Amino acid sequence: MTEGLGSILFVCTGNVCRSPYLEWGLRGALESTGGPAIRLSSAGLAPLTGHPMSSPLLDRLLDRGIDASEFRARGLTEAMVTRADVVLTAARGHRQFLVRQLPSAATRTFTALQFARLLRALPSREGAGADLPTLARLAHQARGTAGASTEHDDIEDPWKRSRRVYARSAAKMDEVLERVLEHLIRR
Repeated sequence: MTEGLGSILFVCTGNVCRSPYLEWGLRGALESTGGPAIRLSSAGLAPLTGHPMSSPLLDRLLDRGIDASEFRARGLTEAMVTRADVVLTAARGHRQFLVRQLPSAATRTFTALQFARLLRALPSREGAGADLPTLARLAHQARGTAGASTEHDDIEDPWKRSRRVYARSAAKMDEVLERVLEHLIRR
C-alpha cells in the first residue's frame, strides 16, 4: 500500500453493527486491492463498550476473508472527530448530533450513503485517487447539486433484529464501500 491519503471515522449508535462493518469492510477491501493506506476507525454515540461486532455482520465479513474478531466497541470522543479527514455516520441523526456538538466538522461530516451519493454525482472520475480532505471538499461542494439528504441516506440499524434486516443494512453498507473504494483507488 502507498502512503496514506488521510483518515475516515465511521460513527453509529452502539459501534457494534454499522460503523465497525464499514470500518473493517473498507480496511479489507483496501488491503485486498493494494489500495492506499488510510487510517480507519469507528466509534459509537451510545457505545456498547468492549462488545465485539454483531455476529451476522462479523460472519459476513469473514465470508469475504476479513477477520474482524479482534474488534471491540468504543465511544466517540471529540478528539476522534477533530482528527478525522472524513466522518461518515450511519444515519442523519448521528450527523446532526455531531454537527451540533462540533460545527467545525460540518463540511467533512456526511452520512455514509450521502457521501457515496455525492461521490457518484461528481463529474466522471473527478476526485479519483484524491486524498480524503480533497474528497470531503468535493463531496461538500456537490451537496448543492446532488439534492438534500433524505431518509434514503440512513442505514437501518440491524441491532438485535432479523437476519433479513441485517442483510438489508449490509447491502447498503456494501454499496457505500464500493463507491468509496472506487474513488480511493487510481485507475
